[in-house]
Amino acid sequence: MQISGKITDLHDGQLLPFSTVYIIETGKGTVADSLGNYVLRGLCPGNYTLHCSHLGSDEIVYYIELRDDLLMNIHPEIHAEELGISEIQGEMDQEFRNQNLSKIESQQLDELSGKSLAESLKTIIGVQSLNTGSSISKPVIRGLHSNRIIILNNGVRQEGQQWGNEHAPEIDPFIADEIELIKGASSVRFGPDALGGIVLLKPKALPDSVGIDAKLSLSAFSNGQQGVSSGLIQGKFKALMPLSWRLQGTLKRSGNVQAPGYYLKNTGMNERNFSWAMQWKKKNYGIDAFYSQFNSIIGIFSAAHIGNLSDLQLAFDADQPLESADFTYEIARPRQELNHELFKLNGYVKAGDKGKLLWTYARQYNLRMEYDKHLPLNDSLAALNLPALQFEITTHSAELVWEHYTYRSFKGSLGIAGLYQFNTYEGRFFIPFFEKNNMGIFWLERWNRPDSKLEVEAGLRYDLTNQQVFIWQDDVLTNPEYQYRNISANIGILYYFKEASSLRLNFAKAWRPPHVSEMYSNGLHHGSATVEYGDVNLKEEEVLTGSLALIHSIKKAGINIEIYHNYFSNFIVLQPELPPTLTIRGAFPTYRFAQVQARMNGMDAELYYDLTDALKFRSKASFLAAWNKSDNEYLVLMPANRLSQSIEYKFQNKSAQRRFFRFTWDSVFKQNRVPEMSDFVDPPRGYHLLGLSFGADLKYGNQTMSIGLEISNLLNTSYRDYLNRFRYYSDEMGRNIMFRINIPIHVK
Repeated sequence: MQISGKITDLHDGQLLPFSTVYIIETGKGTVADSLGNYVLRGLCPGNYTLHCSHLGSDEIVYYIELRDDLLMNIHPEIHAEELGISEIQGEMDQEFRNQNLSKIESQQLDELSGKSLAESLKTIIGVQSLNTGSSISKPVIRGLHSNRIIILNNGVRQEGQQWGNEHAPEIDPFIADEIELIKGASSVRFGPDALGGIVLLKPKALPDSVGIDAKLSLSAFSNGQQGVSSGLIQGKFKALMPLSWRLQGTLKRSGNVQAPGYYLKNTGMNERNFSWAMQWKKKNYGIDAFYSQFNSIIGIFSAAHIGNLSDLQLAFDADQPLESADFTYEIARPRQELNHELFKLNGYVKAGDKGKLLWTYARQYNLRMEYDKHLPLNDSLAALNLPALQFEITTHSAELVWEHYTYRSFKGSLGIAGLYQFNTYEGRFFIPFFEKNNMGIFWLERWNRPDSKLEVEAGLRYDLTNQQVFIWQDDVLTNPEYQYRNISANIGILYYFKEASSLRLNFAKAWRPPHVSEMYSNGLHHGSATVEYGDVNLKEEEVLTGSLALIHSIKKAGINIEIYHNYFSNFIVLQPELPPTLTIRGAFPTYRFAQVQARMNGMDAELYYDLTDALKFRSKASFLAAWNKSDNEYLVLMPANRLSQSIEYKFQNKSAQRRFFRFTWDSVFKQNRVPEMSDFVDPPRGYHLLGLSFGADLKYGNQTMSIGLEISNLLNTSYRDYLNRFRYYSDEMGRNIMFRINIPIHVK
């Protein structure tokens, strides 16, 4: 195998001939030719540390997982007056190198185009999705979700109505050119709440050379007759060399989806998103602006809203939903209408050879309107067609960080971050008005010496959070206030045994304050068709976690095993409460928030074996055991164990164009680790799903487009997933055939 590419200046794309490139684990190196081209040949599969240097810049360090021939362009930053300063491409990768980091890179995202963020993340071991019907899903990382996972959208912590099971992240995945996932509470960089992990959506760097690029992505899905189109155009003009820009937009529409044998009523969706970005970058300073808007209308499965307790029990016992449907694009009641806006302004100033100062300000606005299944009985009110519930949340956040360059093998940062948030509602009560303030200070350091096999990273953060609630009690407006303060800490150790083997060890302490929804929820949670009750006496949730990961590769095979243990103090759990509740709006399953001591033990494993140069086998497994120590029983609503296998055949050809055929087999076991009589319906049986996919790169002129065909649930299997709230009423989606095409357009 080989690594090859071109070395050019980060700012103006100037060729950098005679740059030095070498791999520390093997000692192999080369010098780029007069056109900046380099090639490193004769490499085995494995993990490598690649160094690149050129006169006038510091070394750039890349950490590479090599599975096949790799084309990798390198962009040092050259300074005429200063030596020893470089703008490091992929700096986040280095910052989180010693943590449980996984990636979905650009090429894989192209294969996933059209799918939701949660569905895309499921390609990473240890990640499942928590679904509410067929169109709402959110990521579950090692059994944790919602407020225990931080999602960073272009470097900004996503803030919206993410507290509910049916409140999926309001993010367009087409914004990202790469998605990174840190599993577990192994990073303190972005504050409390990251008990389960951190998802980083990273857009592609804005252009650094003159010209205009564009990309068009089209996807079509047979189930729901869904169509998705997304376009991007970006460029840099010679007359304004420091300025780069990008425009992006996405349209998505789907009708009623189909389970094997029947349609699911009112499960269509409509989505319209756009974003723009601008950057002004000079030698010693730069400033970026970014704006995105996410708009969607989502139908809520009608058969989950039932009028009385007798019919609810019938629905639990039935093989099919009590309400039938045909295909339509119409979205009726019940439904959600969502709008999310993000504006971000950030910049940096360099301080000679010492480091640089970075600052970020962001404003987010989230509007959610929830419409009940039935209109009000009053004709005048019904004519207004108002939502039964409307939430508006506005968030302002700011951050100031000092990053120091490498000094005696240490590189790190010191920062302060603040957040202000205010939430209001209209319509019937579910959660009250609230105001939230957070202030945090953090310090991160990473020790890495080129001649050492050991790397160490540590972080410490202190946060002060204040929450004030505004609620009417006995016709009196009260404003109880809650204050929380705590410390987060982590240490990660990475050790290389030899060129293709490494061991990673992490220890962390993390915490989060209870969300207002967990304390004050009271009534019908319309989107998930449940009645929920909070507990105002909830305390802060804390976790002590440890994980151990081993990566070992030989010539044709490799294995990656991660084991972890989480011990929770005051773990907040949403428990089913039998029997269901009858309200004036119908009969619904009932849940109540409670607090317990808990532990979670798990393992994520990945194995690959290259049967031939063209035929490759992959296997992934995730196992989790979660225990409620307070009640001496299993924790409810935890993901079941699962296995995933794939065989891929890559067609051999002399050109660099990629053509492959892949067969997949996913197995999900029955979740037997549940307390007896703890749910309204027993956990569903396990299931097996087969899939096929084909992909190819096609060259036209100087452009290369990619096409793909994928069939999921190939045998149209009827099954229900334990983590889907609507498993009480219907099967999951049946067979789905997807066609995609990605067309890049390069204009000089």
